[in-house]
Amino acid sequence: MSTDVVAMYRERLTEAQLYHEQGIRDGAMDILQELLAELQGSDLPGTERDGLIREIQSAMEKMAGVEHLEETAPEPEPEGAVFENQSGEQIFQYGLALMDGRFYREAILEFKRAAAVGYRVLEIWEHCGDCACLLEEWDQAIQYYNLVYNEPDIPADQKQKLLLKITRCSQTHKKNVVRPAARGLADRHGETHPAKVSGSPPADRRDPATDPITTIDSSAISGLLGSTIRSWRDPKARIEGGDHEYRIIHPLHVGHTSLVFELVEERTGRHYAGQTLAAPFSRALCPQSLAAWVHAQRMITSPHVVKVLDLAHSDDLFFIVRETLPLSLVDLLTGGRPFPIRLAVFIAHRLLEALGDLHLHKGLDEEVRSIFHLDLRPSRILLHDRKPIVKISNAGLWSLMQKASPGDTAVRKLPLPFLAYRAPEQFRAYLARRKPPVFTDLYQFGAIFYEMLTGVQAFSASSCDEYEIQHCEQYPTPPKVWRPEIPDQLNELIMNCLECDPMKRWRSATQMSLFMEKPFYHEIQPPKDGSYAELMLQAKAA
Repeated sequence: MSTDVVAMYRERLTEAQLYHEQGIRDGAMDILQELLAELQGSDLPGTERDGLIREIQSAMEKMAGVEHLEETAPEPEPEGAVFENQSGEQIFQYGLALMDGRFYREAILEFKRAAAVGYRVLEIWEHCGDCACLLEEWDQAIQYYNLVYNEPDIPADQKQKLLLKITRCSQTHKKNVVRPAARGLADRHGETHPAKVSGSPPADRRDPATDPITTIDSSAISGLLGSTIRSWRDPKARIEGGDHEYRIIHPLHVGHTSLVFELVEERTGRHYAGQTLAAPFSRALCPQSLAAWVHAQRMITSPHVVKVLDLAHSDDLFFIVRETLPLSLVDLLTGGRPFPIRLAVFIAHRLLEALGDLHLHKGLDEEVRSIFHLDLRPSRILLHDRKPIVKISNAGLWSLMQKASPGDTAVRKLPLPFLAYRAPEQFRAYLARRKPPVFTDLYQFGAIFYEMLTGVQAFSASSCDEYEIQHCEQYPTPPKVWRPEIPDQLNELIMNCLECDPMKRWRSATQMSLFMEKPFYHEIQPPKDGSYAELMLQAKAA
């Protein structure tokens, strides 16, 4: 055992001598001083330890003697003279040797020296990126890779390989990150549970002076509790139903764009959810527009879309009254754990069924409508806590908000958590080619299915510009890289959803649903083994 330890120390001594020969004298002395400190506290036998100490001290004296001679030399050594007798090939090979020895930072220095004399520059930058990646310096690695990727003459297959490396650098650090259980919900998905946080709703990280999306403060929330709201009726609006009164009990969700309360209908005692929009959308949307949207939602017959029942108000504050479901997909994704594949497939198939119903269906009023969600993210997917029921909420509401307030819904005005689920054409409108936005919903579905299967987001960034590059120019790491047991068919389905070019994606949600039905017939059936309820119980306990 001591032989291996001595060999390790001698390797580091050799490394210090090589540093000195290359002109990196400070680095060489640092290594030798570290070795001396380690040896003095080591468990090596006295003879071996003392011999190594003498070798190190001798090396330090020689280096110090050389430095003294240089200090008294009549003329300084010209810059770059250390390379006079070394070719780029020699420096490059030394860098590779350091890389093989896992001295990644030192290898980067040598590779840069080789690049300075024009030797294999592009290959060197890629090696530097590999070293930075192994050091977990992700941003630095991406910068090195981009130097190669941006060269116009590199082959397409090498570009694809670099894209994969860039994506892995931006994704790998997420794999072992455990997402916070309460406050993290607002950070990741723009929603949280007031019952799990104290004080006012969590503030977004963006500058409130420039961010138009604001949550309702705690004083406004407490002022609404216990108050009564009533059905809103307008003779010009296409909304039917009687007059209802609802009492506001307590808040369910606080989000960047809306606030959801639990309501109880005074006459029947039934419980509903009441959603009111935050500023600026609450000011931009007129009640007539909301009433028309509510009417269209009431006509939807799909069992996989949240049922909207009424539009209520208190003075100029309006509430969308809908059925209530106790959990959202946010609750299930908070822990950063992947779903059991069987349950992920079941939920995903239900989402496809819902999208298919929205994209083309005939309502109760016999009118054929095409409703596109465009804001599909985990907080928009609601679930029952015991029964295997999965439903999409806010279907088509984003389109209404875009028309009423186009500036405030621009992608650069949105909080960062929204952008992980935005499609390329929502960053760069020309990519849509004036086609129906069915492809946008399929992309967002793919990002959500990816996260359910892997436990990590397909895209993660710290700025809007970075998100735009990831969505529009890069590809995510295939789900099977994170989780090899994912079936090839699901890996293919998701990667096709996440194509940058909308025209290369699936043609419809129905096509995807049919693709899943044969190989995953048993998985798409409602689970009867208690696994669904167990997953919901884990989410509630988180």
